[in-house]
Amino acid sequence: MKKILITIVVTLLLLVATLVAIPFFFKDKIIQLVKNQANNNINAVVNFDNDIELSLIKSFPNFTLGIHNLSIVGVNEFEGDTLMSMKTFSATLDVMSVIKGEKIQIIKILLDEPNIHAIVLKNGKANWDIVKATADTTGKAEDTAQTKFNIALKKLEINQANISYDDKVGNMQAVLTNFNHTLTGDFSQDNFLLNISMDCDQLSYTTGGLTYLNKVKATVNADIDANMKEMKFTFKENEIALNELLFGFDGNVAMKTDDINMNITYQATKTDFKNFLSLVPGVYTKDFASVKTSGKLGFNGFAKGTYNATSLPAFAFNLLVENAMFQYPSLPAPVNNIQIALAVTNPNGNLNNTKVDLSKFHFEIMNDPFDAKMIATNVMRDPAIDAAFKGKLNLDNITKIVPLDEGMKVSGLFAIDLTVKGSMSTIEAKQYENFDAKGTIELSKFMFASKDLPKPMFINSTSLSFNPKNVKLQSFDAKIGNSDMQMNGELSNFFAYTLGKGVLKGNLNFTSNTIDANEFLSPETATQSEQPDTASLNAPEIPDNIDFTLNANIKKLKYTNMDITNFGGQVIITGAKLAFNNIALYVIDAGVRMNGFYETTNPKKPTMTMAFGITKMEFKKAFATFNTIKKIAPIAENMVGDFSTDFNMNTVLDQHLNPVYNDLFAEGTLNVPQAGFNNVKLFNKAAEVLKYDKLKDPTLRNVRIQFKVEKGRVFTKPFDMMIASQKLTLSGSTGLDQTIDYLGTVAIPRAALGTANNALDGIMAQANAKAGTNVKLSELINVNLGLGGTFTSPTVKSNLSEIAKNEANSVKDQLLNEADKKRKELEAKAKAEADKLKKEAEAKAQAEINAAKAKVQAQADKAKAEAERIKKEAEAKAKAEEDRLKKQAEDEAKKKLKGLFGK
Repeated sequence: MKKILITIVVTLLLLVATLVAIPFFFKDKIIQLVKNQANNNINAVVNFDNDIELSLIKSFPNFTLGIHNLSIVGVNEFEGDTLMSMKTFSATLDVMSVIKGEKIQIIKILLDEPNIHAIVLKNGKANWDIVKATADTTGKAEDTAQTKFNIALKKLEINQANISYDDKVGNMQAVLTNFNHTLTGDFSQDNFLLNISMDCDQLSYTTGGLTYLNKVKATVNADIDANMKEMKFTFKENEIALNELLFGFDGNVAMKTDDINMNITYQATKTDFKNFLSLVPGVYTKDFASVKTSGKLGFNGFAKGTYNATSLPAFAFNLLVENAMFQYPSLPAPVNNIQIALAVTNPNGNLNNTKVDLSKFHFEIMNDPFDAKMIATNVMRDPAIDAAFKGKLNLDNITKIVPLDEGMKVSGLFAIDLTVKGSMSTIEAKQYENFDAKGTIELSKFMFASKDLPKPMFINSTSLSFNPKNVKLQSFDAKIGNSDMQMNGELSNFFAYTLGKGVLKGNLNFTSNTIDANEFLSPETATQSEQPDTASLNAPEIPDNIDFTLNANIKKLKYTNMDITNFGGQVIITGAKLAFNNIALYVIDAGVRMNGFYETTNPKKPTMTMAFGITKMEFKKAFATFNTIKKIAPIAENMVGDFSTDFNMNTVLDQHLNPVYNDLFAEGTLNVPQAGFNNVKLFNKAAEVLKYDKLKDPTLRNVRIQFKVEKGRVFTKPFDMMIASQKLTLSGSTGLDQTIDYLGTVAIPRAALGTANNALDGIMAQANAKAGTNVKLSELINVNLGLGGTFTSPTVKSNLSEIAKNEANSVKDQLLNEADKKRKELEAKAKAEADKLKKEAEAKAQAEINAAKAKVQAQADKAKAEAERIKKEAEAKAKAEEDRLKKQAEDEAKKKLKGLFGK
């Protein structure tokens, strides 16, 4: 907190010193110079109104400077976060001290209605650490926080401030609402009395997930001896009040170096239990003054040692309540026998040596006792706990002991019987036998109603059973309005998580017949025909110390105008991510598949990465239901038919869960079996320009469109529409700002050329008659289109005029081609006749030659045949003679032989 104040004071004093040093009659130059100097020396954006107040008259003989609507806005990791905004900053200075150039005497500094939002990120970086480091001649950075200002202050006043502090490293939050502060003293002296007066309408403080102060009214009045040479501050008369609890400080704080050395004790100045009771949320009401109480209070502690970036002082906090009770006079029952003994001690500033000892905690409500005790040690390194909780409470009796807010009701039975003893290291080592945990927590017949809930909540029964290894959720059966939910499963690493170490793991089964989310929305939102305006929402931060798997099965989920059915799949919470695994559901009569996650690693820029599959969803229903469809495909409003799609999408989300469309990227395919268009201005305009009414009613048939969404535009690859029996091919992009940039081609009847077409018909008829030709023009012409403007005010450009000129040239070309064709036909006919006559003459001559040859050949053949006959006759006679002589010889031989053997 010291550095926060230094940063703010340094920033404000830089403004004061710069403005005073320059003659105020150069007002415009002063303003720009101050802004430039501030922004050059601070890692933030400083701004304020140009109507700076520079006055000697208002506070004569002093000089008053006023700046209005001052703001300091973060950059880089803190972009968009306002560290400080202020209605008015003013300073009154002693003019003579400025002129002399000695110590500047500041009579008063006023901060009117400042809003301060201090943040420490998980990496330890703070948004108030904004003063730029300067380098000396050796190149080393100079710590600007050590710069000395020769300035004396007499009064600092803060009016109606709102301050918030969010430390994500220490898991600590504080909020001060309507905070007023006055500090007076003569800072020109080495020793003086410093008076501090503070009040705050509401002070809240939370650490480690536990709220210790909740909207408490706080006041501080203190006189402090200030020794400025030694930077030592000693408490004198002082009183601090938190609601009715009053206590005071003794001791001193010294801040001569970066170390803060303290030796402080504190204790309650009133010892009535009623004073402590005022801090209990829900008890400190307008009727608190009439509450009957008894019992004693002891409240004291100390802080002794050095506080800096690496060490803490030793400290102690003791609270003792003995034999106490309280009862509202208008209610029938008291809370009796209240006993509390709590001691938090640390002997040396080492946080690990802190011991929390709640040795006694007891109260009774209408004879129902409740007891608890706990000892926690080694809280930083190896937390060890020894605790026991036991009690049964009839929650119906709550209404008998404290007045509830208007509209609030509570009833049911609560019972706990739980003991825990052991160290975290035994759990981490899975040595469950060395860790003792047993017992149950049960809640039954529970009902809670509040004006903050749209419907009363009923829990029929829920039961948690504990063992060293895990916590089993035996049952959870609840109902809120029309919504029902049942859950069971188990949690592991529960005690390590409770002790601030480790990740809470769980595997839970969630079922429901009906979840009616509309009951939790405003009536206007629940009945509207589109997604609700999320401007009042803040992006939820997913914890990074939870690892849950939720197996969900919801038969019916109502959300605004959507009836979602058969929702099933896994919802996983882990590592600051909310993941959806194999989610299947039906919405607006279409099947949807979903995988992906929402993550808040950087809570200021949550992102979403999803893969969707949608089957048979109607265009009009999609447009009416989803804002994203209205952004990326507004034409869907005028389409009849359904589509299926598969696409991947990732985007940054703003703090209201809306996509940052310029950062949205998506890619996928759209499949349309058949769809038509009704009264689309873009197509109506195209029909008007082309004088072709059928363009008003294009259709999609078995079309697969590839698309990509990038840098605020939706790009599509070429795809075909049908115009009657002709194709219209389109490609291009549409903007999320509804702008259009498409190119297309379409075949349309030549009649669309109008009077130009009639002239062409006349020219063609005359030419055909004169040349004896029969040339015809094509009935269709291909037209190029340029589609622009917006969906509500489209523009259409075409190349029709160019086509008309081209068609005239085409007529000339066709006539020349026809004449050339005729010439070639006559030449071919003459050549064919000449070739015919030539061939006939050649054939006749060849026939006569062939006849002569045949006659000669016939005579030769006859002579040859006669010669062959004579030859054959000669051969036959020779053969006959040969045969006769042979026979004659044989006969003579036989006779000789016969004569020889006959003898």
